[in-house]
Amino acid sequence: MRNPSSPVQESATAASSLSLVSDSDQAFTLRVTLARLATRTLDLQYYIWDDDTTGKLLIYRVLEAARRGVKVRMLLDHANQLGRDVKWAVLDAHPNIDVRLFNPFRGRFKHFLQWLYHAPLLNHRMHNKAWIADGEHALVGGRNISDHYFGVNPSSNFRDLDLYASGPIAAETRDAFEAYWNSELAVPMKTLRRYGPERAERAWQWLSRWRQSLKGYPYLFPQNEQFFRDYLTRQQQQCHVAKPVLLFDSPAKAAGTRQALMGNQLAGLLAREDHQEILIEASYFIPGEDFVSALSGLRQRNGRAAVLTNSLATNDVIAAHGAYARYRKALVEAGVELHELQPNARALHRQVRLFRGRSRASLHTKAMVLDRREVFVGSFNMDPRSVHLNTEMGYYVVSDSLGQEVATFIEEGLAPANSFRLESDKGKLRWGGDGDAGEPALYRHEPGVTVWRRLMAWLLSLLPIERML
Repeated sequence: MRNPSSPVQESATAASSLSLVSDSDQAFTLRVTLARLATRTLDLQYYIWDDDTTGKLLIYRVLEAARRGVKVRMLLDHANQLGRDVKWAVLDAHPNIDVRLFNPFRGRFKHFLQWLYHAPLLNHRMHNKAWIADGEHALVGGRNISDHYFGVNPSSNFRDLDLYASGPIAAETRDAFEAYWNSELAVPMKTLRRYGPERAERAWQWLSRWRQSLKGYPYLFPQNEQFFRDYLTRQQQQCHVAKPVLLFDSPAKAAGTRQALMGNQLAGLLAREDHQEILIEASYFIPGEDFVSALSGLRQRNGRAAVLTNSLATNDVIAAHGAYARYRKALVEAGVELHELQPNARALHRQVRLFRGRSRASLHTKAMVLDRREVFVGSFNMDPRSVHLNTEMGYYVVSDSLGQEVATFIEEGLAPANSFRLESDKGKLRWGGDGDAGEPALYRHEPGVTVWRRLMAWLLSLLPIERML
């Protein structure tokens, strides 16, 4: 029997419109659309913003909005911007753009020493991702700003999810942004480096010429406003009306305040005994013994638990894979359908816009759906770092229609063409899935990796560093 509400859902306010953003071209175009149609404000909060083609094109759109009079605020975690202070200072030089760096490293050429002496503080990072236009439209989810997240990287591309939202929840998302923006850890770029507005104008001229010179890039759109208005209308036609809840950590967590707000909220959802099905897609999945026990209890109630995470071949953090690997046998024996992404996952091919067939798949999604009606999509990895160290955010929504859509997305990843399913054979793990020729295959060792990579993962699994991952 379904529980009609949950303690988290009781904090929901007014109804809003939400839609799933799963394809890479949709994710990029929607960000450009919100920037192009913004008339008052553009608030951007990101853990990673790379200086690659995608990053530059979106900076072009940020400058374009600022030149129209839109007030732009950019809040970036500094750990992933080391060495780029000059570029952000140039952008910050525009009178309508303010850039702040979250929990910054101070000084130049001293980052390693700072890490040694201040690791307890600097290890707390802002992992949030939000793109908010006029306080009326928002994109929240797992995607950072980089070629990897939009299907145009030559070596690897991520499978990921965002939720688009309009209505009261977008205003709440802006309020959460304000809390971080006004935090003592959000340091104005001008206090670190300052330039005159002529530098921003030169950057605009360079970006304009560079954009015109791009050939073969899939995300070059007409400049007329009607194109973007039509695109936003189509996006809104896909929306589900529901009462979402914005879950987010206080920025004080990054200052060392002991809290696990989001971790506790999500753990409370998962611990309820009325669930019959839990579907999880998590890029870095380090469940811990309590979570393994909770999933085991679901199986004992004749329920279903299925998890999709990265394989060793697709995981970009070997240490995280080593920590996760310690729980695999217990999960399988508890009856959990445990799947690991294949590096040649067929599902990613339709999202890759360049280098299709050459780039390796990787998983970056952070999503779950309970009983195909309770949905969470956000930045929260199911690992100790998200619980204890990083700040996180995401949307929790109760909606039968949206829940079914997210379940369909996760089920796609669970298919044999996209992931290996782990099985236990006389106490030994086996990986089953479609092989390179599309025929069913069973592997005795972690597929698609060298002996040395397996050895490295095993060695890292022996280190007492799980809480840091």
